[in-house]
Amino acid sequence: MTLVVTADDLGLSKAVTKGVIEAHRHGIVRSTSLLVTFPASPEAAAQARLERDLEVGLHFDVVGGDPTSDPATIPSLVDRDGAFYPLGEFTKRLFTGRIRASEMATELRAQVECARSWGIPAVAWDSHRHVHLMPPVARVFGALAKELGARWIRRGRAPGTTLAPKAAALSVSSLVSELALRGISGNAWYIDLTSARPRLDAAAVALLAAHGGLGEISGHPGYIDAELRQADSLVEEREYDLELLTDPLLLEALGREAVRWRVR
Repeated sequence: MTLVVTADDLGLSKAVTKGVIEAHRHGIVRSTSLLVTFPASPEAAAQARLERDLEVGLHFDVVGGDPTSDPATIPSLVDRDGAFYPLGEFTKRLFTGRIRASEMATELRAQVECARSWGIPAVAWDSHRHVHLMPPVARVFGALAKELGARWIRRGRAPGTTLAPKAAALSVSSLVSELALRGISGNAWYIDLTSARPRLDAAAVALLAAHGGLGEISGHPGYIDAELRQADSLVEEREYDLELLTDPLLLEALGREAVRWRVR
């Protein structure tokens, strides 16, 4: 019985990074995914490198922070001010053919290289707002994964049938994108604790380990600061995730033995 437990958004803000580190030190988190596109990102990478037994991957971002590439080289990804489009506008542009795959590849390369320059191997990949599961982005991920040494890409299939709109959408996107990601290891099923409705408590999370296959549970643990409020719409939920991922019941039920790294 094994699970992957990942804290997303490392580097989004100092308070989020603090929460991620605490979820690792005092909870069941053994993996985290680094954003390289925010002012707090370099310090977050340095802190994560000092943590024993914490695996750090890449949280690819094209809808939140600042581009890692020169904006002039990725004009279809940015607005007139050189900023990424928000998720809704990015999605519309992607599915109307206004996002160039070559520019997506340029930005993915730049973010991987940035993480590695900070000492982060970045061999496990996922993404901010799950954009890598959109089929056009998945094709870029799949094409570059072997070249850049990725050994794990998150899938979004729910464990069983779900009627929750977001979980259902992630499941469908994962099924459609699987051909593009074939040959790269990943999880058999996935639960996003933050968006799960109704909210899961510690007992329900512990029971997820009974599902067959290697599953990944992700959350967004963190504290709240002004930097977070300015950068992201997901705010109050982060302290709930931190409390959940450090719940003594989960530590007793799963311990460290049932939670593994994505890439071993």
